[in-house]
Amino acid sequence: MISKFEIIKRLFTSVLAVLQPFIIYFTCGNLESISQSWETPLQPLFIFSNALVSYFLFDLPKWRIPAVLLLLLTVFSVQNWFVLHNVLAILFFIMSGISMLSVKKFRFYIPIYLISLFFLLNGGFFWMETWAIICLVAYHIHIMFYTLRLGRNNSN
Repeated sequence: MISKFEIIKRLFTSVLAVLQPFIIYFTCGNLESISQSWETPLQPLFIFSNALVSYFLFDLPKWRIPAVLLLLLTVFSVQNWFVLHNVLAILFFIMSGISMLSVKKFRFYIPIYLISLFFLLNGGFFWMETWAIICLVAYHIHIMFYTLRLGRNNSN
């Protein structure tokens, strides 16, 4: 059973992850990617949000590789480590998609996640990342509430 603190921690992390791109957009304008916020006054938000999401993902065995990739892409700024940062970012999104396949009941999120490629073609990395993040957050929140409901049903 998931504790109330764990639920609050996951919800806070999820809300922060979804709000981050919009805070960046409305504060800094249309950046090329979310990672470009490293070069803005919102750098602490970028670091804190990614570190918190990484910490959350480390708790989930099938999400440890995406957790490491997210943490590493946060460490290596896009300005100073352009190629390495972008490779890590691409691997993060690919490995997140692969990790989403681990729960058969929730595989319907995969096509929704892949819609992010449409944004890549028509709006750039920033909106692709934003869509993918929203989809990942929805996936994790859905699983959390499903697990909670299943736990309640089994305890009755």
